[in-house]
Amino acid sequence: MIAMSARVTPTTGSDSVRLLERSLRSHYESLPIAAHQYLVRFSDGPVLVTDEVGSLRLDVVVADERSARHFEDSLRSELAIRTLDDSLAVSWSRDAHAPLPLR
Repeated sequence: MIAMSARVTPTTGSDSVRLLERSLRSHYESLPIAAHQYLVRFSDGPVLVTDEVGSLRLDVVVADERSARHFEDSLRSELAIRTLDDSLAVSWSRDAHAPLPLR
């Protein structure tokens, strides 16, 4: 199992992050977990979305490297669909442990 995170930050202003968050919550089934945190059911499985100051963090647990690449591609596609331009940047990281709601 691979725990990975994507931090989505705006390249200009902060409205693009807010619009993305609202779009994800309205398009996909979502479940509130805590203040500023919810689970979204992507086609790849549950993704923990955390609204941080000025950015969104998306955490996921995948089975293997192939699934990790698929999730990265899926998220890039989602961003292309949900934003009008290149107003968002994504940085990826691997985590030693999955967040509690994904365990």
